[in-house]
Amino acid sequence: MGRAKKNKPRRRRGSTAEAQASGSVYFCGVEGVVIRQARRGEGQRVLELLSTIDTEYDDLDYAVQHIDAGTYASSGAGLRRALVAEAQGDPGLVGALLALPPASLLRRLQMAEAPRSVVSGVARSIAKLKAVAVAPERRGDRIGEALVRAFVDEYSAADYEVLYAQVDVDKPALARWYGRLGFEALGEGAPLRLDPQGKVAIYPVGAEQLVVRVLT
Repeated sequence: MGRAKKNKPRRRRGSTAEAQASGSVYFCGVEGVVIRQARRGEGQRVLELLSTIDTEYDDLDYAVQHIDAGTYASSGAGLRRALVAEAQGDPGLVGALLALPPASLLRRLQMAEAPRSVVSGVARSIAKLKAVAVAPERRGDRIGEALVRAFVDEYSAADYEVLYAQVDVDKPALARWYGRLGFEALGEGAPLRLDPQGKVAIYPVGAEQLVVRVLT
């Protein structure tokens, strides 16, 4: 399957020792701001940023602990990413994004005793954008868009096939924002069906809807 080419920030790898230590660096089009993977010890700042939005991320403590230990990207099955936006010359971070495999679906497959190859295949082909936040003083600077585009680029490069997020149905502006970034809103309660028979699916929770991007 081909990979999406649109809306990718320009990537520079290994231009400095610091960049080499942290992986990809994305020059996101916002003057003085770069997107990169979170570094060891930055979990608390990621927590502070995500606390500024209305999110109920049950696994946030897990993410923070692994970010601080430098093991978030390698913990568990599939690809995990903690991306941050850093303003050059500023000691703090101005944005953060967390992404991970679809944990609830993986649990259902394991409980149903699905073959390990099926579970592994799902973990390596489907990713959830769990949360994205920008510091209040930098909202409107398109940093959130840059974070999402870097997320798409990371998972596209890893040959993932489907990316999704959940948004409240009473926040249509947020669904439209994702739409401008190539995601399609499925509507309240509509599942993301992953096989022709519809037996494998991801369902939104409560009064939420899925926004989906297929990487083709």
